Amino acid sequence: MKQSMLKAVALTAMAMAVPAVQAADWNTIHTIESVNIAASPEEAWAAVSRWNALESWCPVFVKTEITGGGAGVGSVRAITIKDGPTFTEELLLLDSDTMTYRYKIIESPLPFVDYTSTVKVRSIGGGNSQILWVGSYKRRDGDSTSPAAGDMAAEQLLTGVYKTCLSNAKKMLQAQ
Repeated sequence: MKQSMLKAVALTAMAMAVPAVQAADWNTIHTIESVNIAASPEEAWAAVSRWNALESWCPVFVKTEITGGGAGVGSVRAITIKDGPTFTEELLLLDSDTMTYRYKIIESPLPFVDYTSTVKVRSIGGGNSQILWVGSYKRRDGDSTSPAAGDMAAEQLLTGVYKTCLSNAKKMLQAQ
């Protein structure tokens, strides 16, 4: 991710840090991104399943710190955005057999509420794999744009993060 995009993410996150009330009838937004990788599913899983080291494959983040709950389900991590704020997430599911983990944001200045996300690695044959990242959330209230424009801005922000991280994972794995 270019420095300007990182700064935009950080500035957006800081701007949305003002507490706001969530409307019960907001649309749930879904962001889905994936990348196919010329690496085995086991190699891809080993790269993206490190709950305690998100920054190892996702350059949007510079630090991951486990703040509670150990290393398994229930673990809470604090992650720091490059040139930006820190927020916390809780691990809801970690299944090495299906190469899937799910988590939720607990506390965040980002423009999302009710955020849950799943990262899954699967085989696509020929020793290759796909990493799928799916997020479900509502945008945080507090901007003066229309609901549709606010939803679009929230989705574009998260899509940029997912694409940057997945692209970097592909680059890392295919360089091995």
